[in-house]
Amino acid sequence: GGPLVDAINALITGPLQEEESLGCTTLISNGTRLLGASVKNGVATLNFSGEFEFNQWGIEGTRGQLQQIVYTATAFPTVESVQFLIDGEQKDYLGSEGVWIGTPLNRNSF
Repeated sequence: GGPLVDAINALITGPLQEEESLGCTTLISNGTRLLGASVKNGVATLNFSGEFEFNQWGIEGTRGQLQQIVYTATAFPTVESVQFLIDGEQKDYLGSEGVWIGTPLNRNSF
């Protein structure tokens, strides 16, 4: 658990109704679950379910969801970058269009 997991899960869940009326939105694919999270030497390893790979908004949505997660995670002082895993596996690219996730991403990756 912990604050990082809570923050990522809040992001996956999406904005509350009050927030939605203010124009907040989440770009994360429907059905996505955070399967695991750990932080070591400044790298947060976040393991997402397979749904994370399929974004209804295409390449922009895919890039956007990665960016939302990286910005959320790196708000924590112990986190400098995020290594994404899909169903426990490290992949080079996310989504059919392919956004690089083979190495940890930080805010400068976008």
